[in-house]
Amino acid sequence: MPDGPAAPDSPRVAAGRFGSDDPGRRDLAAYAVLALPLAFGGLPLYIHAPDFFAAERGVPLTALGLALFWLRLLDAALDPLAGWAGDRWPQARGALIGVGAVLLGAGVAALFAPAPVPVLAWFTVTLAVASLGHSLISVNLLTIGGLWRRDPAQKSRISAAREGFGLAGLILAVVLPSALAPVIGRQAALLVLAGVLIVTLLATLPLFRRWLETARLEVTTPPDARPDWRALLPFYAIAAIVLLSAAFPAALILMLVRDLLGAEALAGLFLLAYFAAALPGAAIAGRLAGRFGAVPVWTGALILSVAGFAFALTLGPGDNAAFFAICVATGFCFGADLVLPPAILSDRIEATQTGAAATRAYAALGFLTKAALALAGAVALPLLELAGFRPAEPNDTAALRALLLLYAGLPLLLRGVAVILLLFIHKRGAI
Repeated sequence: MPDGPAAPDSPRVAAGRFGSDDPGRRDLAAYAVLALPLAFGGLPLYIHAPDFFAAERGVPLTALGLALFWLRLLDAALDPLAGWAGDRWPQARGALIGVGAVLLGAGVAALFAPAPVPVLAWFTVTLAVASLGHSLISVNLLTIGGLWRRDPAQKSRISAAREGFGLAGLILAVVLPSALAPVIGRQAALLVLAGVLIVTLLATLPLFRRWLETARLEVTTPPDARPDWRALLPFYAIAAIVLLSAAFPAALILMLVRDLLGAEALAGLFLLAYFAAALPGAAIAGRLAGRFGAVPVWTGALILSVAGFAFALTLGPGDNAAFFAICVATGFCFGADLVLPPAILSDRIEATQTGAAATRAYAALGFLTKAALALAGAVALPLLELAGFRPAEPNDTAALRALLLLYAGLPLLLRGVAVILLLFIHKRGAI
């Protein structure tokens, strides 16, 4: 994208000029801080809610899986709509993020409140509201960060800052329910989490909006602007496979810890180890990507994660120390999964000169994330029920083996395919 007033969707900033100079730490923090409540609110949607409604409120796994499938598909379909709105009215991105914050806070609070209607209907409506809010924030936050700098090293740095705040939010979301549930009960602990989410949104949103006003993103978008989907397709194909490989463990980790390992009391510790390890993983991945390129670093991280999932296939009851090590290793690689795909996509948008339609390009990545979660839930939960698995109840060896294969075996296979494709496509220069 060329510099100057005529450049479509190019930020013109008063503080932190658009260019290759390093953005200051204060600007980085002001931009990235909103990722903390975004991630904090995402964890209960993607990890706590399905297990809570299955184990605590008795929703059958097949019904829950089908509900999640349609919810994620609806949520995924709304991501491109949010992306189109951001590209069509770029000056409204801040307002869209504000609306998303209201929906996310209200939806998470209602999700874990006592259900005044049939439980599955309440789950469906409240999760849809919260997910829409999450999408409005994430799509526009990614776009603004992707358009802030051109230099690939700075793109990785911006991505690392955003994901660093996001990981801090994830860690906080892990610690709170784990610490409070033994004292006040699981539902009350999740309601406290919702209250903290609302407070953090109220604290961070004004900081971000103030930075956004100072940055003065004065953009105009041609009405016919659109991403170069053909050029971006190789990246999206690999991202879809990796996202699907991550969606299965996300959906099943609490069941694995409670029902296979028999270590429900340690679930918070395992999640904390995973996300804490992702913090240095994200920082190191960002630094290495600036030096060696994002694609080679991501390839190496995927290979390391394959080894971690292979080790996970040996787990059995009581293997708590081994699973802790797996959480640390795969969490470290997860940091690279967070930082590098948005940076790679930003590079591809720059290379194809389609910055005027960047929000739709990032929305497509969000679509793939939600579609992966939808497919994982629709596949894993009914298959577990078919295998005779019952959450929070005694299970036979075959049912627990099915749980382990879905948690680790399928992700291992998917990530192996992703590595092969990434090497092949990168060699051809398509990513």
